[in-house]
Amino acid sequence: MQGARALVDVLVESNIEHVFGLPGDTGMALYSAFNERRDRIEHIMTRDERSASFMADAYARASG
Repeated sequence: MQGARALVDVLVESNIEHVFGLPGDTGMALYSAFNERRDRIEHIMTRDERSASFMADAYARASG
């Protein structure tokens, strides 16, 4: 779990507010770390990797 928390801390320190991803059992530590910091970063779950990449791209284009 330490690595997942460290990654989320770096994202928060970098002012990342949204992440897009696919839920799965191999990433449960990461999802738990996102949940602990849900006041600062929102994890948006998708159904497949393509959707996550399209959503992230559209969000980046729309938000500048």
